[in-house]
This record gives sequence, structure tokens and C-alpha cells, in this order.
Amino acid sequence: MKIKVKKIKNADLKNYSTIKIGGKADIYFPCNFMELKYLTQYFNKKNINYLILGNGSNILFTDNFKGKIISMKNFCNIFIENDKIICESGVGLFQLCSFCANHQFGGLEFLYGIPGSVGGAVVMNAGAYGGEICEHIEKILVFKDGEIYEKTNLTYSYRKGPLEGEILLEVVFALNKAKNDEILAKQMQILNLRKAAQPFAALSLGSVFKRSGDIIPAKLIDEWQLKGIKVGGAQVSRKHAGFIVNNGGATAKDVLSLIEIIENIAENYGYKFEREIKIV
Repeated sequence: MKIKVKKIKNADLKNYSTIKIGGKADIYFPCNFMELKYLTQYFNKKNINYLILGNGSNILFTDNFKGKIISMKNFCNIFIENDKIICESGVGLFQLCSFCANHQFGGLEFLYGIPGSVGGAVVMNAGAYGGEICEHIEKILVFKDGEIYEKTNLTYSYRKGPLEGEILLEVVFALNKAKNDEILAKQMQILNLRKAAQPFAALSLGSVFKRSGDIIPAKLIDEWQLKGIKVGGAQVSRKHAGFIVNNGGATAKDVLSLIEIIENIAENYGYKFEREIKIV
């Protein structure tokens, strides 16, 4: 049975990435599991390349991206059951944090100010200021090969979540009760730290490179006096050397060229940087 799913043909991908860069592609917006299942099965059967998309806060779309995109933005329900927060993968982290504050659940304040979705955050085990999202998850509901199943024995590490080729549908958070004003105060503290240290208002994808033990790429990039270097409209942020920002009109080629310049300089100093952002 054919299922009709909302679709935008030749969508401008710069509108679906926080760095505002990218070519064009068809984007599908399933509202429920049956629509998602239909799309993935159809694309797999036809051998059509596709990408599952959250908020696009760490994805750099190339200027000539080929394939289809399935947005999870309509998987946006969040509720409480048995003193646990149940959250679908398309919920934004701002919404999750506000929900936690309103219902007096503490523990996820470190996520406040990150412009991603819950799904993307779990995929990469997003973290900051001593916290990681996967530390607070009891179980997840995932979809793969036409089947839905739960995962409770979650294996994760730095910037790597518990997914193994599955599509994340739902997350069950196990959080502690806390007072609303205390949660809000912590959230604002985190937000102020971000605004002070990062190019918060600029167009970016967050940290470009992963930390590795005691090796902090942003610190090294700063020491090598690479802050402010440009390729086209892309620039290493003058505020935080770990960020590349779009100053206006930057292309994916500009960003990639700048990344490669940094990587080559790092290799000359004996370092091998691993990218945190995803390039598709």
C-alpha cells in the first residue's frame, strides 16, 4: 500500500543546517512510524541513498549532495510516565530542557543552549561541562530492518552514542527531581558560559574536531595562531578556535578547505585530528 508523506522537492539544504550551507534535495517529513517505515523500505528497495536528519546542528551538507532526506522533526512528543520523561527523537534540546524545568527534573542542564535535537544528541552522545546525555538514559526505542525494539544495555563513549545503524524513535530519561528555580538557575549559568566562550550567535556547526585524551584541538589551533583565518566566506572563529563560522556566502567547499588546512598543519605538528561534524 502506497502511503503519502509530506515532501518538499529540491529543498534548499542551507535552511536545514545551523551553518546555513548546502545544495538541494528532496526532504520527506513522516509524522508517524508507518510513514517512516514505508519510506525507508521504499528507498532501500530502490537502492536510493537517504539521510535521517534531526536539527542539522552538526551536519555540513555538500554543495552537490545526492540522495533523499528524511526529517524526524515531526517525531516531537514528550510526556511523563512512571516518573520518567519519554521523549521522541525529533524534540529539540531547548524544548527538552524547558520541559525538564517545568516538571522539576534535573540533570540535563548542561544541554541548555545546544541547538540540536534529542535524536542527534543521542547519536553522538552530546555533552558539555562534565555531562553527557547518554548517562541519563534508561532505555531507547529504535527501528531497523522493519522492526521496532528496545535497547536497555546501552554502550556509549565520548561523542559516540549507543546506536548501531538503527533509527532512534524514542528515549526514556531517568532523571532526579529538583526545584524549578534551581534548574533554571543552572540552565542560565550554562547558557552564559556558552555565550561568553563560544560564537553563540554566529552560523556554525559547533566544535569541528573531537578532543582526544589531553589533546584539545581548539587550544592547539589557538596556539598555532589560526584564529580568524578565512577561505571564502568560512572563517575560524576569533572567539573560539574550535568553531568554523559562516560569515556570509560560505560554501561547503570553503569549510572543507579550511578544515583540510587545519588538519594538514596539525599533521605537521604530529597530531591527527578527528572530525566531530558530519559531512554528507
